Amino acid sequence: MADVSKKLVKQRADIILNRQINYKILQNHVILALLFCNFILITTELPITLVYSYYGHIQPENDQFCSFWVGYNYSLYAIGLLLITFGSIERYFLIFHERFIRKWQFIIHYPPIVFCFIYPLMFYNLLVNFYPCEVEYDYESYVCGGACYQFQTIISTIDYITNIFSPVVFMILINIILLFRVIYRKQAMKIANTWRKNRLMYIQLVSISVLYFIIWIPFCTISLIRLFYNPFFFQDVTMLLINYCLYICPLASPLVSLVGLPVVRQHLGRLKLHIPWPNHITENRIRPTGIIVLRTITQHHTVSRRHNDEHRV
Repeated sequence: MADVSKKLVKQRADIILNRQINYKILQNHVILALLFCNFILITTELPITLVYSYYGHIQPENDQFCSFWVGYNYSLYAIGLLLITFGSIERYFLIFHERFIRKWQFIIHYPPIVFCFIYPLMFYNLLVNFYPCEVEYDYESYVCGGACYQFQTIISTIDYITNIFSPVVFMILINIILLFRVIYRKQAMKIANTWRKNRLMYIQLVSISVLYFIIWIPFCTISLIRLFYNPFFFQDVTMLLINYCLYICPLASPLVSLVGLPVVRQHLGRLKLHIPWPNHITENRIRPTGIIVLRTITQHHTVSRRHNDEHRV
């Protein structure tokens, strides 16, 4: 058992220290930032939603907690959208203009990642807590029915276009452009021996982007119709289904990101092979019981025969 534990620890250490997935690799930075954001959402925001779904109302019931939940929920989702959008743009340049990115990485690589975290937090904190409107939260609705600024046409439209609709549209356009560019340049990249290096990076981006497409396009379409045409369009579907489907992205993104990390997949496979399975325990427990039962039955028949013989005599 001690040898198995040592092997597990060694395998985990290899995953952390392996140079091929080192944190210094530029194309991994955005994915790591996205996974970190999704981890925070799953471990801190999702429990609030689960408690609300279980009781049918928020816990605790006060405006301060509603303001926190609204700002926190909106910020985390906006961070995820901005990161995947920036990641799509950066992957395009990493595949076709890698030298340019590496030369100016301290200007066009790290600052945008930091901006993707700081901007949504500041934006929604100011809107939710300081925008001059009458606060009326519904304790029995998801995210307390939303912030009061969302009932103001101009500011709610700006918020939707800037932080939801635009990132999704840019993400779609960049991935379409990248797809056609890869198809057009694939033969030249094979000749230059760069396709094998960029193939996993491209597949990983497309996999995560498709996941976000599937979830966010219906949400954006329904929100667009409700914002400009009919405020009650698909209201029940939005409240009971669409809002909760958004959690699929942070829950599934770690698995999807493994597409571009073959080293991690190999280590996970090795860890699975080293897991001990106690198959012999059941046999050891059953055999003595069967023997005891058999002996008891034999002794019972022996005693019965003796008793019958004595009775006949």
